[in-house]
Amino acid sequence: MKLFEAEKLRHELAIFGNLRRFKKTYEFKEELKNLNSTSFWNTKTKKDQKDLTRSPIYKDKICIISNFLKTKNGKLLDVGFGLGYLEKKLTGCLKLSLFGIDISEVAVDKAQKTLRGEYRVAGIFKIPYKSSFFDIVLILDVIEHIQTDKTLKAYGEIVRVMKKNGILVVSIPLNEGLEEMIKHGKNPNSHMRNYTPAILKAELKLFGFKIIKESYLYAFQNNYWLKSFFLRLLPFEMKKPNLMIVFARK
Repeated sequence: MKLFEAEKLRHELAIFGNLRRFKKTYEFKEELKNLNSTSFWNTKTKKDQKDLTRSPIYKDKICIISNFLKTKNGKLLDVGFGLGYLEKKLTGCLKLSLFGIDISEVAVDKAQKTLRGEYRVAGIFKIPYKSSFFDIVLILDVIEHIQTDKTLKAYGEIVRVMKKNGILVVSIPLNEGLEEMIKHGKNPNSHMRNYTPAILKAELKLFGFKIIKESYLYAFQNNYWLKSFFLRLLPFEMKKPNLMIVFARK
């Protein structure tokens, strides 16, 4: 089964709550080429800095998540922390011990030199920490970069390193037109999945997470705050968000 057909099936199964069949679909192997190598992310980390600092939706995401975390304490792991902007926001939160892993050596080298906390070169499939070590784990714009047949393995590793009642924060892109981009030979961010809110929620439910809070953001380049405010007044069915943030408890 092709990736986008499989994602549509997953979405339907998630909507109807058929988690048994939903889980079986993760045995499918998609046909997209996986570009998510260390060299790809070393290059992208260097190139992304200016674009992200100018992106209103990115800054809003960081603000929402940092405000949520500022009231928390314990050990926090950021999987795929990238440029470390969230960690900069949390510098003064001394009740949080900051840890991060990333496959980009460029990202880790910069973090070790400029950020408070412990940062290592590592990936989501083999997190170099003991079981039940973290109170909070972040996977922000990460899970969509994982091949379908390896997704559940990634969640299993996340669950392993989290404490009971720990908090998981996940963000994913939505409505980015990945299928259309692929048809035209484009995939600039090397996304391997075409997520919907229902699919993400079903994945979290499979691993026993309970959702605390959800946030949806929109990719407006101009008048971001004003447009986002008015859009919130519309029924959800009329909106097409571009980013979803989920706060969940193990």
